[in-house]
Amino acid sequence: MENFVYLADIGVKCPNCGVKFNSKQLPELVDTGLRNSELRQHVGDVRPEYEQYLILTCPSCGKSAWATDFAPTSEVCVLNQPNKPPHLQYRNAAIWAEREGGNFFGVAMYYLYAAWCADDVNAVPQALEYRRLAVDAFRKSLIDVSCPHSSRADVEYLIGELCRRTGDFTRCKEYFQAVIARLPALYSTMARKLMKLADMGSSELVDFEGIN
Repeated sequence: MENFVYLADIGVKCPNCGVKFNSKQLPELVDTGLRNSELRQHVGDVRPEYEQYLILTCPSCGKSAWATDFAPTSEVCVLNQPNKPPHLQYRNAAIWAEREGGNFFGVAMYYLYAAWCADDVNAVPQALEYRRLAVDAFRKSLIDVSCPHSSRADVEYLIGELCRRTGDFTRCKEYFQAVIARLPALYSTMARKLMKLADMGSSELVDFEGIN
């Protein structure tokens, strides 16, 4: 399945310094309903890779954040968003969020998306580091309660899976053993499969079974 992405030119205003600049964004997201074991919409031949278009960086102050954090403007913009690898923009966004006292759930999501975008360009060492940083931030989000209640099951599942994906198989199994009893049925079924893969020493990405 080929990936055709329509981008719109949208003028935005930086929430940090107020500078206005031109950005390219997705006017619409289409959800295939398919997920991989990291809950990314990226299964088999379906490769939307939308994440690279959901992050913006100000060409003036360098702040990176979700595109939705930059308010649209109808004013004429002279500057353009910088041509910077998406995974580095997400990393920068996580650093900005921590510096500004942002919650750990938000920081973790930036690092998770950074890992996915690093995968897209085969930046293997960076992808591994982003996943480790995401695990740490997700764990902290459960402690400081910045993780939304509706996302708690997702996060508890993801922590175990991200451990496996970084090759920390022992930690993956120990974590899943501790939380599997309270995971929803779909997640607990996947957790058991992932624990078996961890026993086999496999860190490969797999499809999320049961989601279609």
